[in-house]
This record gives sequence, C-alpha cells and structure tokens, in this order.
Amino acid sequence: MPELPEVETTVSDLRKKLIGLRFKDVWTDPAKPTYVGRGASWPLIKKVVKNKKILDVRRRAKFIIIDIEGAYSIFIHQKISGHLLYGKWTMEHGIWKAKNSGPLKSERENGYIRTIWLLNNGYQLAFSDLRRFGKIVLVKDDNLSELPEIKKLGPEPLEISLEEFKELFYSGQTTIKKRGRIKQVLMDPFFIAGIGNIYSDEILWSAGYHPLSRAENLSGTDLKKIFNSTIKILKKAIKLGGSSVEDYRMPSGEKGGYQNQTKAYQREGEKCSRKDGGVIERIKLGGRSAHFCPKHQKIK
Repeated sequence: MPELPEVETTVSDLRKKLIGLRFKDVWTDPAKPTYVGRGASWPLIKKVVKNKKILDVRRRAKFIIIDIEGAYSIFIHQKISGHLLYGKWTMEHGIWKAKNSGPLKSERENGYIRTIWLLNNGYQLAFSDLRRFGKIVLVKDDNLSELPEIKKLGPEPLEISLEEFKELFYSGQTTIKKRGRIKQVLMDPFFIAGIGNIYSDEILWSAGYHPLSRAENLSGTDLKKIFNSTIKILKKAIKLGGSSVEDYRMPSGEKGGYQNQTKAYQREGEKCSRKDGGVIERIKLGGRSAHFCPKHQKIK
C-alpha cells in the first residue's frame, strides 16, 4: 500500500497539473465500478463534479483529497494497488489505452484503468487499480474531518516538532503514554500518520533500533534519534518519488526511485551497508515482515 512518500509525491505532482482545471465528466468501469462508499453513486458523483473547478489537491496520511468548487470534496484511498495517473487515453475495444508512448503505455501496472476523470484541458486523470480495492468517496466539506479514515488519525510526522514527537510517548518526563514494539508503534496510523512497513524498517535501521524494541524503554535521546531518522528518511523518499516495490507509480506512470536506496526493507541476506559485519535479517511481527541488521540495531 502506498505510504506517506508515495502519496505526497502523487499529490505534489497533481497539484501542479490540476489546480484551476475543471472536471468535464467522469467514467468508471460499468461492469465493476470503483467502490464509492458512504452510500454515494457514480451518477451522483458525475452530477456533482461536472464543470466544477479543482481548487486544491492535498494529502492526509495515506489519503488524497481533491477540493472542488461547491460543498463537496473527493476523498481517495488508493489501497494496495491503486494509483492516480495524468495523461491522455482513448477507449479501444472496451479498454482504455494510453495515447502516447512511454510508461503510461509500457508499464503493465498502469494499464488497469478503472476510473477516468475528463478535464477541460484535453487531459485525463485516471485511476489504475489491479486489485480493485481502491475507494472513492464524495464527501461534504463540513463532514470531511469526521470520515472514519481521518477522524482519529495521529499527527503528520513531517509537521510536528521533536518535543511534540516525544509527547506522543511520554507525558512530562516519566509518565508512559505509549507501549508496544517500536515498529508496530510507528506503523499505527492513530499514533502517527503515514508510516508503513517500508519506512518503519528504514527509519529503525537508520536510527539503530531493533524493531522489537519496546517504546516504553526508549529514552529522550533514543526518541530524538528516531525522530531525526523519520524526517531524514521520509524527505529522502519524497525527493526520490517514493518506492515502486510493486504497483505504485507516479502520475507520469514512472517508477519512484527509493526502492533502489533501501538499506533494510527487502534486503534479507545482504550485508549491512554500514559494513559493520551484520547481515540483514527478516522476522514476522504482527503479521508483517520486519527487516533489520542484528549488529547495529539493538533491542531496548
């Protein structure tokens, strides 16, 4: 599932392209339409968005919000294999085909077009989703903060200070607020938003903490190292366009570049790039994989 850097890359790119344009119409696969949720329907979405100007494209955690004129916004959860693309397509024998050569046409992951938004500049916004788990919600602006996906989310890791980060774990100097394995804590969206399996591995590798370390055993110095690594890793991943480990692609259809820079995630059996004599290992933790170097990542 796309994590914060992938969604931020998508939002930043689309914000440059979409703001000020208008939706002319919207198409979705009539046989298996993208799930719209909250009791809405595609006829209603078409009616609401037609000729509406796009005011903003923004992110909250792993979700995308498109603000349009009027009382509604479009909330998109890409889920496991969904990603938004910007380009030009034409329908051929019931299948949308990219008009121009390049990754929109050549990359298999970009060919599962489930929804197309027609724009007034001749381009289209497409939603490719191999597994069809993606969800689009038409929501009134006044109700946006009450969506179950958003309502109880934790803070954005790139928008808080070190002291605010520490306060997530401790009240004052000693009162413990958060317990659990640190990898699972970082992946909890209701604790801190947007960090998933890839970046929790990378953050802990960078900071030097074993994924099984207990949050309640971490000192202020430990938390500072984890906070600094979080900022460093997420910013680097955004700069590289996120990680295209499986289906994720940028709006241009191209792969992100961070998967070529990972130090722990999916590096099982490889020598640690710190050259400390460690070999990356993988364990199961809460049903997910955790990758780490047993040499420099210590359990606390």
